[in-house]
Order: sequence, then structure tokens, then C-alpha cells
Amino acid sequence: MKNFKILICFISILFFQFLYAQENKTDNNLTFFIDGEDIEETGTNDFPIDETEHNSSTKFIPNGPIIIKNVTRNMKTPGYWISKIKKPDKEILTKKQIAEKNEELFKDLIYLNNIENFSEDIKTNALRKQQKQIFKMFYYRKYYIDSSFKQISKEYITKIYDNIKIPKSKTLKAKYAITVNYSDIRLLPSDTNFLYDEITYDIDRAQIASLDLGTPVIAILSTKDKKWTYVVTYACEGWIKTKDIAFTTKEIFSNWIKEQNFAIVTNSKTDLYTDKEMTRYYDYIRMSTKLPVLGKINKDIVCVKIPKATNKGNLIFEKAYIYSCDVNKGYLKYTQRNVLQQAFKHINSPYSWGGYDGEQDCSTFIRQVFGCFGLILPRNSLAQIKSGNKQIDLKKNLSDLEKSKEIIAKATPAISLLYLPGHIMLYIGNENNDTPYIIHAIWDTENAVNKKEKAVGFINKVIVSSLHIGEDTSKTSLLQRIKKVNTLTLRK
Repeated sequence: MKNFKILICFISILFFQFLYAQENKTDNNLTFFIDGEDIEETGTNDFPIDETEHNSSTKFIPNGPIIIKNVTRNMKTPGYWISKIKKPDKEILTKKQIAEKNEELFKDLIYLNNIENFSEDIKTNALRKQQKQIFKMFYYRKYYIDSSFKQISKEYITKIYDNIKIPKSKTLKAKYAITVNYSDIRLLPSDTNFLYDEITYDIDRAQIASLDLGTPVIAILSTKDKKWTYVVTYACEGWIKTKDIAFTTKEIFSNWIKEQNFAIVTNSKTDLYTDKEMTRYYDYIRMSTKLPVLGKINKDIVCVKIPKATNKGNLIFEKAYIYSCDVNKGYLKYTQRNVLQQAFKHINSPYSWGGYDGEQDCSTFIRQVFGCFGLILPRNSLAQIKSGNKQIDLKKNLSDLEKSKEIIAKATPAISLLYLPGHIMLYIGNENNDTPYIIHAIWDTENAVNKKEKAVGFINKVIVSSLHIGEDTSKTSLLQRIKKVNTLTLRK
């Protein structure tokens, strides 16, 4: 009975989100899409909780680390794949065309929020329904455990929900804010980890995404205790700690977004310091984070502007310093060479669901890479595969060789994404004209031991692999499960 209720809750959330998104798309209003991450290998399929695949009766058994076959040492650097491209430095899209591409995505995809032109009047009815459905989804599941592996009580979940107070009025006034710290966005206003089991301890089902310092957000609602605020970003929305944002005016908010003299982080991570001598560490920021440039200290150090909050939560700015080798002035030129070089900077970086703890999952990895060129992509894999100019549905009933050749024929190295339900990958080229290769952030592969047990083979990082990975498991290879291909250029 409880599992049935969970399924009904899941369907209801998607239904309310869809109706609200359709209703408000023309108003540049909230889409209310919940974008927990997409570990298809654990059966979560573009939503943080999927009882149809991963239920409380499933037992996961550790099966040791996975050895990635058919990947030589040379394949783990971008140069190997760049050398296979005829014109790797040809510009795919100009800066003007990338701006057009972003407008195209804002117009066509309900998964993105155009926060630059956001309605200040937020309708409360859909938000109220959505929050109630999320509460039910967590409440009716048989159980969750926290980071201490103790069962989370239904009373505790109710207490979290009771901290949410949505006014009876039909609308709320949006406020403008910028993140002043690294921040997690959550399905619930709580930093308690919601885990299925001890084996999947690093997959927090309440995690949606993570934001770096300097991210512009629309603030909608605060909890009763004022410790959490519901915010909207370009790619997702959810609950964030109030101390991690600073409020400002619409004008300052808009100027921050439109700033032309900026540095974009091009390393996987780079440190911020508050002194020119680079001795007072402040925090690190991740690839594609954008900060205004105040000046160059010397050939090695750049001075940037960072947001801070006053004691009353209002926005102020201070200076910070960053190594010039880790940033680029303005967005990078959108070429196949540059995309591959950015993607390979993440090689062996740890996997993390929803970007938790400052790392990346499969779709966060894709967003960070393409964000270096100014492309604004949606949060999850299903939305990202709809972002290209030519989405191709791969034919069914193809042999492995036929499917491989079709992918090679239709995908473009470095700018094509490959999709299977719950997972997104960057196509990087092929070997022998019959074996496609990818770079992707992946958590595990899984093999059914029996009806109630699954053996988990951990990968848990960004890797290069062929699409044959997983071929010796009950779920079969990535190649057999891939459904779609798209290419990130303008639609014609």
C-alpha cells in the first residue's frame, strides 16, 4: 500500500510541475522541476527517488572497483582525441550565436529558468502543491537512513515540512540575491542526508545540485525559522541555506549577470585568496564559475570581485585573488579542441550525486564543461539531451556493431552528447571506425545476483571508456541502452 502511495506521489509531482511549467512558461515564471541526479546504474532515472527500480527490499553488495577495459594510457589525455579531428580549432558557434542558442533553450525548454527576465510575482498554488507532494514522497517511503546509518523517523520528516509556510495569498514577490558561499540546493529545507542504504551512502536523495560562490538566484520564500530560502537558478530550484545568499536590488543583480569584464574558471577547481600574497585562503570555486575582473596584479595573479553578505544579509562586494593560469578573460572560444581540453581536466575527479561536497555527477560535469563557452544547459540528463540542434533517436533492434556505426556516423566528437535513461555522456571519438568512446562521470555498474540482491561495482569518478562498459552485467552495456544522440549547435 505504501509503495503504491509513493508511486502516486511521484506521478503527481511530475504532473503538477508540467502543468505549472506550461502555464508559466510565457510569463518567465517558475518551472518547479526537481532535478535530483541521474544515476541510471542505481535505477534513479532522472529523479532522486524512484521506487519502481530501487526499493527497500533490494540489497546492494559491494563488488570492488571496476577495471575499465580497452582504454590505453594515451586515451586518457585530450591530445589523443584532438589528433583524430580534421579541424579541431574551427569555431562551432560565435559568442553571438551562443547567446542566440541560450535564448533558443530558454524559449523551447521548460527545464530552464530565464532569471534575467524573471517575473516578480510568483504564483503560490503550484509551489504549495509541489512541496506537499515532496513531503509525501519522503514520508511514505518505507525508510531512509541518515549519515550515521540511523533510520530517519516520520516525525522528523514532518517537522521539516512544518517549517515550510507558504502564504495564503495567490502570489509572492520575488527577491534578488547572489550566493556568497558554496551552497547545496535541497529538495527539503534540511541538510540531513537521506540515504537508501549503507552501500549507497554517498547518494543523498534530498540533494538537487550545488552552487558556487557568485551564482545569481531568485529568492522566493523563507522557512519559519528563516534558516532556509527557496531559490531559483537558471537550471534548477530548491532550498538553500539563507546564510549562503545576500540580497540585492534588481539593478545590481542584472549588472552582475551582464558584466562583460569577467574571468571564467577553466580549471576543475581553483583557489580564492583574500590577499595579494596568496596566503589567506578563502575558498575554492569550480569550472565555469564567472567573476568580475578588477585588475591584474602581475602575470600570475588576477584580482576579482566576490560577493559578501552584511550582518543583515545584504549584498556587498570585496576583492579576492586568483591565479591567472586557472581562468580565462571572457568565455573560451567554442571549438572541439577547447571542449576536449576542458573535459579532460576532470579526468579521475570524484563522482558526487547532485554535485554534493563540491564534486560532480554526470550532468553537472557536462554543464561545467560547456559553461566555459557561455552555454547555459539544463540540470539533468533528460533535459540536456533535448538541448541540441539535431536530437536523434537511435533505432531499435540494432546489433552492437550497427548501433556503434550509427553513433559514429551521426555524432560529432566533443560537441555531441549520448543519452540513456538517467545518464549523459560526452562523445569524444572512435577507434577503428567501429567503437565509440566517451568521457563521463559515473558512479557504478550493477549486476543482479538474484531477485533481491545486486552486486555494485564502484567506479565513482570521471573516466574515459568505450560504450561496452557494463556488457558483462545483467543491465548490459551502455551501448545497448543508449537511446538518443544530440549535437550542441544552433537549430536550423
